[in-house]
Amino acid sequence: MWPFLLLFSTASALVTREPPVPAPRGRDLVEEMWVDVRLDHFHASNVDTFPMRFYYNPEFATTGDHILIYVGGEWSISPGWLRAGLMYEAAADAGAAMFYTEHRYYGKTRPTEDTSVPNLRYLTADQALADLAQFITHVRSEQFEDGKYRNASVGLVGCSYAGSLATWARRAAPHLVDVAFSDSGPVRAQEDFPEYLEVISSALETQGGAACVSSVRAGMEGLVALLETSDGPQRVSEMFNTCAPLTPSPLDLATFFWFGVTETFAYLVQYATPGDIEQACAKLTDASVADPTLRLASWVTSQSNAQPCIEARYAEVVASHTNTSYDAEDSVMRLWTYQLCVDYGWWQTTSSSEQPFLSAVPIEYFHQMCQDFYSSDFTRARTTAGIARTNLLFSSSLPDRVVSVAGTGDPWSPAGPGARDATALAPVLVVEGVTHCRAIRPTGDSETEQLEQAKNSVKEFLKAGLKGEPLFIINSASGAGASLALAVVAMFVTLLW
Repeated sequence: MWPFLLLFSTASALVTREPPVPAPRGRDLVEEMWVDVRLDHFHASNVDTFPMRFYYNPEFATTGDHILIYVGGEWSISPGWLRAGLMYEAAADAGAAMFYTEHRYYGKTRPTEDTSVPNLRYLTADQALADLAQFITHVRSEQFEDGKYRNASVGLVGCSYAGSLATWARRAAPHLVDVAFSDSGPVRAQEDFPEYLEVISSALETQGGAACVSSVRAGMEGLVALLETSDGPQRVSEMFNTCAPLTPSPLDLATFFWFGVTETFAYLVQYATPGDIEQACAKLTDASVADPTLRLASWVTSQSNAQPCIEARYAEVVASHTNTSYDAEDSVMRLWTYQLCVDYGWWQTTSSSEQPFLSAVPIEYFHQMCQDFYSSDFTRARTTAGIARTNLLFSSSLPDRVVSVAGTGDPWSPAGPGARDATALAPVLVVEGVTHCRAIRPTGDSETEQLEQAKNSVKEFLKAGLKGEPLFIINSASGAGASLALAVVAMFVTLLW
């Protein structure tokens, strides 16, 4: 058994919710529709199908020459993203029809009776990409709108994991995908992902000051010391409002830190809007409360995203994640954790010393979680092999005609593309200080001028890609982004010569 103090971020921090839908614009023409897609695209003998949900908005499709698809990720889709947002603006510019596809197993798109382990074997990136390919073929067929889009060019848009899919779809099916935009999409699978918490620490220090990080570290040190006393677990239970009395079990203590500390910081930074981190750090460094552990507990329990109580019983966590009903409270977590166990890893360990949460997260814990959630067959070797396969298929380099936006304040950015990955036809716009999935939002709703300029460049890239025009990236962003944009243009001009 590993040391009793384990600190790791909750698996729910790995999940990206659907980005908050912006205020709608234009007419409400969005229609919910369904298309039957193959359950298994890679075995000809399996002819089973299931209905995949999508939304359709033809508001700007005057000619049927172009379509833009907002790719769904590990969430239930909603129609609002076809009435507002950067893709909506790009569709208006290009005269494109808009679609929003739902990822298999999520939302109302349920390929199987339940999420038992045998039924989850069809939950892979390969199958999801094949769904997109079949969907595009359907929209461009005579069976949809009497063939209106039979010759349409196709653009994909996605954020987070859906951005990964948009990038990979261009690589997997360049004959079907003409251009793509990925906002905050990780592209490199990795077993150990300590960089996630490093970015969180950096964001706290940059926006809240070094004293904020020091206070969190001091609070953690006090918490560890308190747990080593005879009445410490009971006092910690009271301070953090655990759902049941905290026990000295290593697994239960790990679960407490999971839900009680790291998850809350992950949520804060990954979805931060201007002022959020500063406000949190003001409470975490409030000198009127002398004990940093009390400050930490007070802030954690005050967060709006916090549970009514902190679950510290590992057995309860396992029970909730082994419920195979699609309607179970933790169904999305079960589904996404399965994908991590078989394809991606991305375990947010504390193996780096560049973060304030003290003890390292043993990677073995996450592999144990895979076995406890699913079966003993889900070994470390299986995860390692899955990660190697994912990178072999998708992550050797960025495909052409894909524009990516990466925020330096996004904890996912170390697993995503950076300036080092950019090419003439695959630009990466690095925006300082911006966090997860902020470029997908409308213009005029930007934290910085650099982000606003990046959004405008993305729109021009999508429009040019749909219309078959040169993919210049000009005046894309200020500062580092501007330098990258100029480099991309220079490389493109060099290729022309």
